[in-house]
Amino acid sequence: MKWLKLSTGILAGSLLLAACGDGETTDDSASGETTDTSSEETTSSGPVEITFWHAMNGPHQEAITELTTEFNESQDEYEVVEQNQGGYEELSQAITAAGVSNELPTMSQLTTTDVPELAMNELLIPLTDDFLTSNGFPEETLTDIYEGFQGSSEFAGERYAMPFSKSTRLTFFNQGILDEYGVEVPTSWEDIQSLGEMMVEAGDDRVAMGLENGFEMEYETMARQNGAEFINGDTLETDIDSEESVEALEFLSMMFEEGYARTAGEDGYFSGPFGRGESAMYIGSSAGLAHVEPVAEENALDWGTAPVPTFNDNELTLFAGNDLGLFSSASEEEQAGFVEYINFLLQPENTSQWAMATGYVPIVKSALEDPEYMTFLEENPRYEAPTQMLEYGISSPVFAGYGEFRNAFTGAMEEVSVNDAEPQTVLENLQTETESIIESNK
Repeated sequence: MKWLKLSTGILAGSLLLAACGDGETTDDSASGETTDTSSEETTSSGPVEITFWHAMNGPHQEAITELTTEFNESQDEYEVVEQNQGGYEELSQAITAAGVSNELPTMSQLTTTDVPELAMNELLIPLTDDFLTSNGFPEETLTDIYEGFQGSSEFAGERYAMPFSKSTRLTFFNQGILDEYGVEVPTSWEDIQSLGEMMVEAGDDRVAMGLENGFEMEYETMARQNGAEFINGDTLETDIDSEESVEALEFLSMMFEEGYARTAGEDGYFSGPFGRGESAMYIGSSAGLAHVEPVAEENALDWGTAPVPTFNDNELTLFAGNDLGLFSSASEEEQAGFVEYINFLLQPENTSQWAMATGYVPIVKSALEDPEYMTFLEENPRYEAPTQMLEYGISSPVFAGYGEFRNAFTGAMEEVSVNDAEPQTVLENLQTETESIIESNK
């Protein structure tokens, strides 16, 4: 088993320092037959307790606490007890430790890199349509979920987590700089290149486009917009070093070389430099709206948001964020409570409430018809651009070794932005490494 195969380093390292989301467990727990001590303590006279681990902090934690309180007060069969585990790395380590000790919660927020190992070791319950609907999840809500979210935690043809805290990439723009150069908000990378040329010619120290240090999502988006499949979710065949992929990375490399774009560097994230007026535009997460606002306001920035630019005239964006998974140690009563809670979270008024409070996006289409959300978007137009991309957003496929692939992918992009490596060579090497990762994890 993969879990046991990886356990030597995990037991020695992950409980102390490691950042992986896997851990060793016994054969019984791997087959989903672990004993859930919390369910033994539940009596028929009180609600079934649903323990929920997450990595939400600050305003995001306040928002999930408010929704959870509303759920608990809306019925008397279940009580969801949400427990913050720190950041995502700490949450992943906590799941590792709980998997080893057979003390997993009922449910948890999961990253896409967590899902394959947990699923392969049968520590997650497949959330099939039949499982959900047999536990009371409405079919109309399933069909109401945006298609691009449907496969975000799909592994080996099964859904292992339900979408919840999802974000899309977003263009932040500095209206003052655009006015200074007499241009409209750019809608394509070619428009951004033209603005960059004007700014460099004018001796402007600012850049046309700012990117996070980890800009692999921006590159993958451009490659897919340009016609590359990148990784096929069904066959896991890759065309990372295809002509279309290379063209997209060569374009980004040119933007760096010519001074039209730069990454965040020592700032870590570009929300700070953008808020200080150091770029005409910046691409980041829609969930970063709350981080941009205070810096921009402090510097009296006139700013707005727009969908991500197109490359080769194609509209496409990648979804990111986290999903909610159900551990196989949960009792039947806890499983039913999980489904009830998810159904509550995905109701139009609740997923829109979450979006308004956090900058994440609504999960179901009908949320855009919620009167309160419609009023919110009218009064807060910066939150509207993410919703404009929901119809054409997609999720990257998840596979065994996905975490290893993402690390290799990030390293490849650093080779281009930091070491000025040649895109063709970088992508050929990444293609070979990706094929090796996929093969070794079969």
